Amino acid sequence: MTTQAKEQDASAMALRVGEHLTRGPNELYALSPRPVPLGPTAGAGADVGRLIFRRNEATLDLLHNVSRNGMLALGGVTVWVMLFFVCFFIFVMSMIFYLNITVGEALSMWGGGAYAGVLFFGALLVIPDLWIRSTAPVRFHRQRREVAFVVEHPGRRVFLPSPSAHLMYGFWFALFSISGGAALMGLGFLGAEEKFLGPTGITWMAITHLVIAPALAVGYVALYRGIRRLAGWRKETVFVPWEDVVAVATRNMAVTVGGPAGIGWELHILPPDPERPGYSLAGAGISANVTSLQMAMMQWELIRRYMEEGPEAVPECADDYSVTWYKEEMVRQRRRYEREGKPFWHYRLKCWMELGYFASWYTEYRVNHVLPKAAPEGWLAEWSQPLPEAEWAKPSEELTELSRQVEAAYERGETFLDLGPVEERFGQSGAGEVPKAAYRSVPFAAHSG
Repeated sequence: MTTQAKEQDASAMALRVGEHLTRGPNELYALSPRPVPLGPTAGAGADVGRLIFRRNEATLDLLHNVSRNGMLALGGVTVWVMLFFVCFFIFVMSMIFYLNITVGEALSMWGGGAYAGVLFFGALLVIPDLWIRSTAPVRFHRQRREVAFVVEHPGRRVFLPSPSAHLMYGFWFALFSISGGAALMGLGFLGAEEKFLGPTGITWMAITHLVIAPALAVGYVALYRGIRRLAGWRKETVFVPWEDVVAVATRNMAVTVGGPAGIGWELHILPPDPERPGYSLAGAGISANVTSLQMAMMQWELIRRYMEEGPEAVPECADDYSVTWYKEEMVRQRRRYEREGKPFWHYRLKCWMELGYFASWYTEYRVNHVLPKAAPEGWLAEWSQPLPEAEWAKPSEELTELSRQVEAAYERGETFLDLGPVEERFGQSGAGEVPKAAYRSVPFAAHSG
């Protein structure tokens, strides 16, 4: 491989397509700007990062967390929590015979802990959904050859912790679970010689759990958002020319006591800051975890082919992880196990332990009901409309010529990684260091562009 590698210095650099930067074990490949074909290595592209949320003849939306992988991980955690409470139930019931407690007291102890477990499970469902709703999509318009990014312009510093911070999630979960669990446990100890909380304490715990804590949580979110608005924080939709969009594949390595540990590859799709070459606009863009550089290239090639060739050039998603997909997958797996002479119940038990059906159902629910709430209703409705073909934007002459030369290099047997900095290789200036005027933008809540 003849890829030109550079040691990245501390100064910001305006990366161009084909550049390869290294810093120790970390790597970065620039796949754009100048969205040239990535060649046979990327094939026809694939949505390996599960980023595509919506696609039609004019627009394509990218958004995080479309897949059910996180739900499967949650299912595994939930099963272990369930097994823990089954064992805990056996333990507390056995205490009836060894300690001087009643059945009601033992059940209240188990019920309080079980209720806290239910709240924990609910928190694991709600927290990702809240994060998804605060992450706006990136919308590509192939006929306009523009990409809409949501940029958050920072204002003055706000010293209150964000409602989405882990600290706050832990605080609210502790407040809800302790108050609810204590109220349930107190009911089982009513009438005992040493009362747990007593009727008044149980009443206040219940009121705290059902009324005070929810009101405080909602009020804190409203207060935080109001203070941020007063401090000058605001969101805008910025329209970036398609040929300016930056796509980089990065590999980051971590060093542990046991030696180097790979974190893996990521694909980042970012809007550059035209006024500060080498920087991206604040709080914008999207990232996807991928298993290799080739997978990052396949993800970007899928987007590139949609923008340059149209939706008919983009392969359909292999699956949508819906309930229908789950049932079809069970049928396929049953046939495979029957052909191999293996007991199918082993596979079904594994799916139950992962809560596979629930993962598919909740992913389908999330796609249909949660992801659409990441943007205001009617977001960019006018801008997103298809255009008459006569009004379609055309590729620049520079990109057309560069793509032709790159395709010719692939026919000679070279790969994208062999080319090095593509514009430099084929005699184009690739000037990306000169500041330009800011991109056109509208307030985030605007329905038109």
